[in-house]
Amino acid sequence: MFKVGMIGVGSIADVYLLNSRQMSNYRVVAVASRDEAEAGRRAAGWGVEGLSVDALLRRSDIEAVLNLTPPAAHHAVTRAALEAGKHVFTEKPLAADLEEALDLADLAAQRGLRLAVAPDSVLGAGVQRARAMIDSGAIGRPLMANAAILYHGADGWHPNPSFFYRRGGGPVHDVGPYFLAVMMNLFGPLADVRATGFKGFETRTVTAPGREKGNTVPVEVLTSVLALLNFRSGVQASLSASWDVWRTSLPHIEIHGTEGSLSLPHPNFHGGPLRYARPGGDWEDVSLDDAPLARPNWPVGQPQHANYRGIGLAETIDAIDAHRPHRLSAEFGAHVVEAADAIILSATSGKSVDLVIQPERPEPLGTSETAALMRPSPKDTACP
Repeated sequence: MFKVGMIGVGSIADVYLLNSRQMSNYRVVAVASRDEAEAGRRAAGWGVEGLSVDALLRRSDIEAVLNLTPPAAHHAVTRAALEAGKHVFTEKPLAADLEEALDLADLAAQRGLRLAVAPDSVLGAGVQRARAMIDSGAIGRPLMANAAILYHGADGWHPNPSFFYRRGGGPVHDVGPYFLAVMMNLFGPLADVRATGFKGFETRTVTAPGREKGNTVPVEVLTSVLALLNFRSGVQASLSASWDVWRTSLPHIEIHGTEGSLSLPHPNFHGGPLRYARPGGDWEDVSLDDAPLARPNWPVGQPQHANYRGIGLAETIDAIDAHRPHRLSAEFGAHVVEAADAIILSATSGKSVDLVIQPERPEPLGTSETAALMRPSPKDTACP
């Protein structure tokens, strides 16, 4: 059983703590933040130890670090953890830019440590079932895909959304990794991208409850981007990513092949719905009832979504124990950052941008393999 230290206690931390108690091979034993008082308060609520970042990294019994800090801090925190001899699973993106991402990948390889990166929703029931259907020929040869990230940003729901609009933020770098990682998992690496984009608003006003409500946030990144993605496998895709949209009816991801089409669930989550259309037919629901990650579990009390963040850390630890490659590799995460950087570069330069990194397509994760990573206990199904 791995002992894990979590750095970062923001809004995403609750679900990671909840889910850690359902995983078979690790437990979060301590949490830390640059705000030590807040870390102590959250730790007390979770029933774990609250530490300073330095103290957590010095703990010899902590074998892995879960990095949930804001994107701009990913490089510094992950590097410090690797230098302390810890394996790391970090929230997406791997780093704020490709240079930082490659630095971390190189350091992990030099130290013989595992570096894995979210989103682990690519291991979820919806994406993995779609992967199995594509690999088995259910839609014939994949031809094209359409992906849409369309809403009005974080200012209405996040208590401190300013980092979303700074370096490392924007819809392409923040939400884009979910969609890019799914398509790379299904189609393989990208060859080149072309894009255009703009800022819809120069400033944003925080309307979410909290200390920042009413504050004005300057926008430093493109908030709307339209991209054309050319995969090395021959699949071509469009990506519409915008935080300037009030409402949309577009699907999250649709994939079209020579013998059928698939409509995927939102890649922020691990379940469904997944739909399939045969030639000339209407959409049919694909059953995910046998999949461990399909059951809605979030939010607690009124579950609406299958949100199993942390399954990627469990898979990484299982790979360490089995002496095999982990699926959410640093190289794969670096390619996601490379793609996001290339999309923004193309949108600002007006030129097509080639991509260099060619990671191996992650191995599929079967239902029985997923089930083995989870050992739920009735008394551990909710945060204290």
